[in-house]
Amino acid sequence: MPFCRAGDLSLRVGRGGVSGDTPVIFTNHSSTACQLQGIPRVRLLDRSGQVLPPLSTAMDIADEAPVELSAGVRDGGGITPAVAGQAQLTVFMRSDLCLPRPSAKLEIVLPSAAGELATDWARPTYQGVDCNQGFFVSPFVNAIPPTAAPFPAPDFTLEYILPGSVAIGETLKYKAVLTNVSGRDIRFTTCPSYLESIDGTSLLSARFALNCKPVGIFKSGETVTFAMEFPIVVTHSGLCADPACSKVEWVRPGPNSVDWVMGAPFIAVGKNGEGRITLTNF
Repeated sequence: MPFCRAGDLSLRVGRGGVSGDTPVIFTNHSSTACQLQGIPRVRLLDRSGQVLPPLSTAMDIADEAPVELSAGVRDGGGITPAVAGQAQLTVFMRSDLCLPRPSAKLEIVLPSAAGELATDWARPTYQGVDCNQGFFVSPFVNAIPPTAAPFPAPDFTLEYILPGSVAIGETLKYKAVLTNVSGRDIRFTTCPSYLESIDGTSLLSARFALNCKPVGIFKSGETVTFAMEFPIVVTHSGLCADPACSKVEWVRPGPNSVDWVMGAPFIAVGKNGEGRITLTNF
């Protein structure tokens, strides 16, 4: 099977995780199947197309088997996951990456001189004394199998009511609006936990127990608003050798996403996706 050429492919960035791991998904638009193998070079480009330091580091992973990209696969677009017949790799890039200038593009240099592809990837300038000097790239891997188990139906929908900004060192006070869409009345025998996180120019997370006792029975179709508090302070600091480490936190001014996940056994799905908040200095 021939190796894929850059002209055969398109790429897009998928949904990133709170630990800085972001999938990059490849689709074959040619009329025949092709394959990708190994770890490509990944570079950040500024608006003029110049390569920015630092350069990517290949992860030490022995499994670099060829990945077949089928012809005629339709890409879901947006932040949807890859499907069978596509390929993907993961870029592990923390938000405190040292950058002398803002980045505009992420460029993939395919192995075997097969060409380059690029996609939008905006990152701000950052040159703090604690900035991270590199990022990591995984090998090409197959996408999720076509027989993946269906995602369970949600118990609740979730909507955020957030202020536009909050000062670093203060407590973010917001509301989480839950609507019971399970089709049944739910009695909380114990209050579930929830994980709230902030990701962007900052990386923070905290886990608390939901104050559900005043609710009693959460009736089908009913909407309940919970008052939430999230201290904008670092509780886990320091450096982590693992690029996927999620125990390191940092706080800097700028725009961030807010995510709220209800603990087992319940599932809450956001109406409006992630919330947004801007962190400011005092």
